[in-house]
Amino acid sequence: MKEKVWNIRIFIQKLEDLKDDIINHLNSLKDLDDSTKRLWIADVKEFYYNTVSAWESLINSEKIENKNINDSKTFLYIARNCLSKIISELNIFKSERSSKIINKAEQTFKECWDAFWEIFNNFPINREIFLSTKSVVKISDYDYQLLCSVCGNVAVEFRIGYGRFDKKESLVFRGITHETSLDLNLAKILFRVLQEENLLEVHNFLKKYHTYEGLDAYCPECNKIYCWEHYNVREEYDDGFYDFSYGECPEGHKRMIDD
Repeated sequence: MKEKVWNIRIFIQKLEDLKDDIINHLNSLKDLDDSTKRLWIADVKEFYYNTVSAWESLINSEKIENKNINDSKTFLYIARNCLSKIISELNIFKSERSSKIINKAEQTFKECWDAFWEIFNNFPINREIFLSTKSVVKISDYDYQLLCSVCGNVAVEFRIGYGRFDKKESLVFRGITHETSLDLNLAKILFRVLQEENLLEVHNFLKKYHTYEGLDAYCPECNKIYCWEHYNVREEYDDGFYDFSYGECPEGHKRMIDD
């Protein structure tokens, strides 16, 4: 396992070369203003250093444990989203060089991604196997959690409390793509649905009172909850700006989960 982790340095080196190629290309674009150029170069560096952090989460530990694996996955998913943003920026310039760099970036990162996942998929999970069929867990009268149907990790939380910018109590929703605060008066309606463990109605509740996409961790076709990893969340960008996120469940069902 350690040898395979160490061998990822080969792909890290390729990504470093890619980083330099993209930065040199951006610096050569005369039609790109300096402030935008700096922002885009920062995106490139963020992509590279998150991939390095994914590697360091594994290589800098004497023993690879669940926390190292989870940290590594988090950095790697951030890097993938950064790359999506970079590609959308490069696509603005319809040039042969931009196209070549995009193709190189996609191929190089895929090789690196596959090397990481060979390790992740072969890591012996040191935890109890998740056997529960229960998706909704009542923590208290004011706090409910929805568990991933694959791994049992918490994917969604609904609680009465204070969101990041709240000045008064609200119904706080934390999903796999974002967190928001809803009117406190809606809590009674939602908690009644949660007690019935009706995932579709939870989804419909959020479609009615929050956003058309509804419950971001929910696959309507499976009628199951998935965490960000097992819903394989991907961010999409348009001209360098966030556009939407979609999820693809283990059964291959795909839908927009955040817009």
